Amino acid sequence: MPTFRLAPLEDEHVPALRETMRDEEVLLFTRTPHPMPDGWLERWLSTFDGGRRVIFAILDEDDVFSGYAVSGPVDREGLEVELGYAVSPWARGHGAATQTLVALTHWAFAEGMQRVTALISVDNPASSRVAEKAGYSFEGVLRNVHHVDGRRGDLQSWSILPGELPAS
Repeated sequence: MPTFRLAPLEDEHVPALRETMRDEEVLLFTRTPHPMPDGWLERWLSTFDGGRRVIFAILDEDDVFSGYAVSGPVDREGLEVELGYAVSPWARGHGAATQTLVALTHWAFAEGMQRVTALISVDNPASSRVAEKAGYSFEGVLRNVHHVDGRRGDLQSWSILPGELPAS
């Protein structure tokens, strides 16, 4: 099985990031507009300041861009953060999502977080399996909270606390 790692997102990753964000499956489960307006990606990327919100490139063992991983706003007072990821179509089915969520969770705990969450569409069972494999606990369903392209949907709430992350 290939190995994947997180790395700082660099300008050289942006074309593959844009391609990943235009993928049908990514569009189903993210708030990426379709079609993507000019300048939207640059404005979105500017919201990741490396402190309050972070973004990473997912790279395979040959340093090929394989997706992206993000944090929601990092609550440094409450020590909580929501994590998310999207895997490029060419990297799916090789463990990239699980390896990414585990690595991102390690990052969050290294930042001192005491509660880490993942909110996953009820229509995305593959991502739910990833959260479970990464050691997250299912908490329940948040009804009608996710909105994409004028549609609203339900999200599963998954969480993990320090000490619950399985050994790598």
